[in-house]
Amino acid sequence: MIITIDGTASSGKSTVGFLFAQKIGFQFIDSGLIYRVGVLLAKRNNINVEDGQLCAKLLSQVNIDFKMEDGKVKVLVDGEDVTSFLKTPEVDLLVPIIAAHFEVRAATRGVQRKVGERQDTVMAGRDIGSEIFPEAKLKFFITASVQARAKRRYEQLVKNHPEIKLEDIEKEIENRDYIDSTREASPMRVPEDAITIDTSDISIDQVVEELFKQYTAKKDPSF
Repeated sequence: MIITIDGTASSGKSTVGFLFAQKIGFQFIDSGLIYRVGVLLAKRNNINVEDGQLCAKLLSQVNIDFKMEDGKVKVLVDGEDVTSFLKTPEVDLLVPIIAAHFEVRAATRGVQRKVGERQDTVMAGRDIGSEIFPEAKLKFFITASVQARAKRRYEQLVKNHPEIKLEDIEKEIENRDYIDSTREASPMRVPEDAITIDTSDISIDQVVEELFKQYTAKKDPSF
């Protein structure tokens, strides 16, 4: 069983997706981390993220897996735990570039379906319900205002990166929204039949409860 959670950058989809998956006993996959792996591989191999073919080749040559450990999802690349390298300001800036390539999205599609089809899964991303698992019976789209998303991202980063400014994050998020929604390769859009939830003014727990309510309503013998 696949449940998809798409949404805008920093809307909270990964956080609520993880908590929701734990609540219903599913594995959780943040598909955006696969693109972050692509950025990491490009950096380690001195490849320009503008080169879609080479970045896709790098992704196709490694084994990417997700592992739950101590209540957290860890990302493994050929057995190496790379989780701590994936959410940095530099990767934040480069990931929309690498994710816009047709070749890279094609390379990641196989990874997404492979890890998602192993067991009951909640998968978060930007094109999961529209492109990767359009057959999913339950789809969500999570969004929030730019200001609310920037504040959340700022609070996540400022402890380790005190030089970061809130207004810069707002600009980055606006730019990310533009790139994600206008790219030629699998642009971000609300999937058909998706339930849209605006998280600007509600808590994480409230969002999780709304997802659980919709899941419970859908879960019947035909689901």
